[in-house]
Amino acid sequence: MKKYISCGCLTLIAIILCGVFPTGVSAAVVYLQSSRSTISVGDTVIVQVKINAEGQTINTVESDVALKSGGSDVQVKEFSLANSIFGLWPRTPSLSQDKTDVSFVGGVPGGFNIEGATMFNIILQANKVGTVTISPKNTIAFANDGKGTKLPVKTQDLVIKIVAKKPGATSMNDWNSLVAQDTIPPNDFIIVPGQDPSMFGGNKFVFFSAVDNQSGISYYDVSENGHPAVRSGSTYVLQNQTGDTSLTVTAYDKADNKKTEAYVSKNEIKNTTHWFSIIVTLCVLGVLWMVYKKRKNNKKNLAHAS
Repeated sequence: MKKYISCGCLTLIAIILCGVFPTGVSAAVVYLQSSRSTISVGDTVIVQVKINAEGQTINTVESDVALKSGGSDVQVKEFSLANSIFGLWPRTPSLSQDKTDVSFVGGVPGGFNIEGATMFNIILQANKVGTVTISPKNTIAFANDGKGTKLPVKTQDLVIKIVAKKPGATSMNDWNSLVAQDTIPPNDFIIVPGQDPSMFGGNKFVFFSAVDNQSGISYYDVSENGHPAVRSGSTYVLQNQTGDTSLTVTAYDKADNKKTEAYVSKNEIKNTTHWFSIIVTLCVLGVLWMVYKKRKNNKKNLAHAS
């Protein structure tokens, strides 16, 4: 019988695998970067949301990114996870209902301590002359110490000036240019089984996280036991909870290139490297899930209090 790893039962293993490291006093820096600080009305630009670890080892970041217009009008056209340092996304970048804030929660097994790491990309279209200030806020970084220690974080704004388009000039679209050049399919990825009483009602699920370093992953199609494929995020709850299951998971990038991987539940994974990867991934997924649920509950409590 296939054994499923319980994230809730692996807290101790997570601490051992992730290690307990002392953290310094330097604050990580979350900032934004664009190839163009001045764009014309009608132009589309890619803004990278980045982080400097500043000597810390970080495994999770949650934050909002505020779009503040000063007499201007910008529109979020797309998000891309291309070149992201994160492999796990309890909350992929999403736009608030009033279209002024982008929120996200992302993490990476084992943590990272590099400078200039890209977390994700925001694709913005300029609609009106003026300026837009893009500001990280409510940002929390967690140390890779097995304790969920919060680290100090500094933030830096980005200001983009929007000018009138010159007569006869063609609008520049950095995003379309990037997608048009992407002919490379997503990287190989693994399909990881899991089961935890606190997640998905205790039902068995699989987790997968493909990487595409050009335009980024768009979506997944999952076919279970030969049935028609359904659209999915990076976590899929098995329809067949009792018997053996075969899955075909296809990852599509923003340019519609694709990569397909297969999984059969009755086949034991004998490669210890794969088991190590599975344990680390599920442990961090469990931690990130708890972070996301805690943040969601805090927002509910604040709403009731007001």
